Formats: sequence, structure tokens, C-alpha cells
Amino acid sequence: MKFIHTADIHLGCQPDRGFPWSKERSLDILSAFRSFFTACREEKPDLVLIAGDLFHRQPTLAELKEANSLFLSIPDIPVVLIAGNHDCIRPGSSLAEFSWAPNVTFLSGEELETVSFENLSTVVHGFSYHTREIKESLYNELTAPKDGNFHILLAHGGDETHIPIDKRTFSSSGFSYTALGHIHKPEFSSAGRYGFPGSLSPVDLAETGVHGYLLGELTPDSDVGELTLRFVPLPSRSYIPCQVKVTEKTTNQTLFQTLGKFMEQHGASNIYKVTLNGKRDPDLTFNGDYLRTAGRIISFRDNTVPSYNIEALLKSHQNDLIGDYIASFLPDGHEESLDDPIRRQAFYYGLDALLSNFTGAYIL
Repeated sequence: MKFIHTADIHLGCQPDRGFPWSKERSLDILSAFRSFFTACREEKPDLVLIAGDLFHRQPTLAELKEANSLFLSIPDIPVVLIAGNHDCIRPGSSLAEFSWAPNVTFLSGEELETVSFENLSTVVHGFSYHTREIKESLYNELTAPKDGNFHILLAHGGDETHIPIDKRTFSSSGFSYTALGHIHKPEFSSAGRYGFPGSLSPVDLAETGVHGYLLGELTPDSDVGELTLRFVPLPSRSYIPCQVKVTEKTTNQTLFQTLGKFMEQHGASNIYKVTLNGKRDPDLTFNGDYLRTAGRIISFRDNTVPSYNIEALLKSHQNDLIGDYIASFLPDGHEESLDDPIRRQAFYYGLDALLSNFTGAYIL
């Protein structure tokens, strides 16, 4: 029995609000979901599993109809889905009352429900969120019957306020597979019999790396079956970390060129998290506003420090406030002792301020 498992699509989400490309991001999410159905038609799975948060919030009737039209594009493939914490079911809401396509089973109840597919010898179990938070560990004690069928648990959670889970329990629960949602980075184990596919398209800048779905297969071998799992990437705009090592020769102009080349190599449409490290010319500071114009840069962190000759400064200022300041941070006179990055930055901020207001002569 071949299945595709996805979760955390978050239709209706508009990430990166306040940035020029923000409106495009909601289209990215819709485009990734549409690509998912293309993959379903190509892979021809026996079953599709959606483990919660299909929508980012309570969907409107129009949004439900648009999503449903995509389910109608795979009429011969059964789909089972649950609601997660973002699209939890509200009494009288459009989601609670909606009639899905004939091939879709929505396990909408607050208590555990099941749907059987006799032709696949498969039973899917699950329940939906009816509140934004569930703090009880509702999955850890669930077990599957031994009746010759594949039993799949469709579940959403994994942190303190959204059904805490102990992943070690899944391998002995009797379920052939636990299809999980809520955690937005892929994590899966055939031996552990569980999987998080991660978000189909990133919705937050912390979600770096590739995105896609899990492709699984269950074959008769034991009481629970033999499980194989594979992660399949989908084309998607990505958040990409960009670490730049600067030197005393680095200027705003050379850094702009470096960032431009990096983004050209990794895709101009992707979104970048830039971090600067190293030692810079003490006379220069890096202009984050200017450097952001090199491309789609969502975060800019400058961890650089000025390249001062600390030994020379200590000799030149051994009898004044600057010398006392340096000695208070560096009793041994070596910068390497500043291994705490926050303390290191504080030291250089203070030293910059003292030197900028010093009126005497000193040696750099």
C-alpha cells in the first residue's frame, strides 16, 4: 500500500509581512499545494494523508471551495485529513459544515474516529483540534488492534501546548505508521514508524532547508507490515542562510557584490538570512539598509568586530581609562578570552565609544 503524507500547508498565510515580496509568498504556498497534486497524479499513491493545518486560520467558504477543487483533480485517490491547531474546528463555521469531494474523508471529530479502506487492507485513525491548544498527551497511550490490517494514526502535535508526544512509543503502538503534522521541518523514521513531512512551503524564516512530502509504502511482513519511507522535495522558494566572513579589506561595496553573487548562485527568488562575521576595518561600519537592496534579504546580522591592535592599545593607554577598560575585559591581554559573543560585542561597542571620544594620541 503506497501513500503520500503531507501536513502544514497553511493556505491563506502571507509570510514576510512588511517586505516587498510578501504578497508573492501567499502565492508560493498555493503554488506548492498545486504542485503537490501534480506529484500525486504522477506517483499514483493508494492513499493521501494530510495531518492538519491545511489552512493557516479558519477558512472562508471560497477558500474551502478552491482547495476542494484540487482534491477533485485526483478523484480516484482517497484522501484523509484532520484539522490542526491553526484550522481548528469552530461550531457553525464554514469548515465544520463543508461537504468535501467524494474521495475526501475529513476526520473532524474531537474524539478518535476511523475510516476503513477494505481494498487496501488499511484503516486510518485520527481526530481534529477543536481548540487552539491541547496540552494532554493524547497519542502516547493509543494502540492499534491486531486484525491483519495496516493501521495508520493521523496526528498533529509535538510540543508542550499541542499534544506533547513521545516518539519512542510509536514503534510499539501497533500502528503501521503514525503520520504527524505541526513540526515544520522533516523528521522521519521507518524503524520508529513515524514521520513529520514538514511544511510543504516555508511559512517562517526559521524554516530553512528543503521542503516536500513523505512517500511511504507498507507491505505485508508482520503484524504491522514492512514500512519504507522517503522524503521527496518539491520546488519551493526557500529561506537560505548566508554566512559572510569579512576582513579589514571588506567595504560596503565589495560586500554588496559578494552578496549579489551568492544570491545569484542560490536563486534570486529565494529569501536570505545574512550574517556577517570576522574583523572589519575600524573606520568602517556596514550599512544594513543599503546591503539589503542586493536582493531578498529578510534578516541582517552584523557580528563583526573592529580589527584593533589590542596589544598596542594596552601599551599606549596603560595609564588612562582606555587601558583600564581593556584590562577589565581582558586581564591576560588576549581577545581569545572573549569567547562569549555577547560579551565580545559589548567590549568592542565600549571600546569604539571610548576611542571616538579620546583626544590624545594613540597607536592602532
